[in-house]
Amino acid sequence: MLLAKDSRIALFLVLGIASIALHACARSLSSDPGVDSNGLFGPDAGDAGLLNKCVATECPAPFVTCPGAGLCTTNLKTDVSHCGSCANACPKRPPNAGSICSGGACKVFCDPLFADCNGQVADGCEVATDADPLNCGACGNVCNAGDICWRGACGCPKGFTACGTECKKLDSDSDNCGACDNACKAPLDLADPTWICGPGTSPPNTKWVCETSACALDCKPGYGNCNKNLCLDGCEINLATDPDNCGTCGHTCDAGQTCAGGTCLCPPGQTNCGDTCVDLTNDVTNCGRCGHYCPGPTGGSSSPFKAPTPQAGSPLCKEGSCSYVCFPGFADCDGALSNGCEININTDPHHCGGCDAKCNVPAGQPCVLGQCLTKECEAGTVF
Repeated sequence: MLLAKDSRIALFLVLGIASIALHACARSLSSDPGVDSNGLFGPDAGDAGLLNKCVATECPAPFVTCPGAGLCTTNLKTDVSHCGSCANACPKRPPNAGSICSGGACKVFCDPLFADCNGQVADGCEVATDADPLNCGACGNVCNAGDICWRGACGCPKGFTACGTECKKLDSDSDNCGACDNACKAPLDLADPTWICGPGTSPPNTKWVCETSACALDCKPGYGNCNKNLCLDGCEINLATDPDNCGTCGHTCDAGQTCAGGTCLCPPGQTNCGDTCVDLTNDVTNCGRCGHYCPGPTGGSSSPFKAPTPQAGSPLCKEGSCSYVCFPGFADCDGALSNGCEININTDPHHCGGCDAKCNVPAGQPCVLGQCLTKECEAGTVF
């Protein structure tokens, strides 16, 4: 019986020590009295998870701490300033190209109509594929002898003629009318029959244009000869603003509409604000009424892996009322609209995953992807 009693006492002591060790591990999460232990982890973590999780300080790959940056805030796989390593920055702007960091390696992407045909990063995308007959539309696509490369295709399309390095429509191009380099202008010979209103007479709002491969006197762009009497008053109608001839002669705008830029304003559900049609229910510069700007900074970085910017959000107009929306991964934790969404909740250990969700900052616990970094508690604790 004495042996059995001693065994029970020993078992009780073992269980007691284990319980103390477990609680000691839990206390390691909130050694700072000012830290709320419920804020140490992501929003899905519960009290049960706290009992077997302890503070971790070693960055999980591919995140690292680079000089001048916060703890574990640099993603070596995607950060163009630290691509693959802290010291490796991708080229900011190769010629006719941009650069990205993908999988920890710098890669070049070409601007539209350019290509990297020699494979050299230093000169970026050196070939203009819209005009190079040796790389027309793509690297290595060679045009036939005598053909030009125009807009990424070899030769001119039907109805066009090669004039130098470009294709022109000789039947309507005022600079190449009927033949290359034949520009339409007032004839020097006053007896020329193209002076249809009399020798040297150019009625108001008219100019020399190319019509069916021949130069002729006609209306300037944006004007119309709606009364069909060119020689009397020229092109008398401004088609951009006349509601009875909006865009073309005879096109009448509906009652209450105005003509702006040759278009009748405004369609149903929109309002004319300064000759521009807007939807007052969702336009941040005309929210609820013309000229009512929704306040707050605009633009800024929306990347969850970049340092926070003071403009990581944007004003919003919804149903005619102004509000403000934060980009994903950012939050307005100080409630001040003047600095927008100032906190990156993916990396800020004081606001990890949400405002005031604190990591154990004194212990060096970083915030990674909106979660305070943790690890399994070590088995056994020495007292």
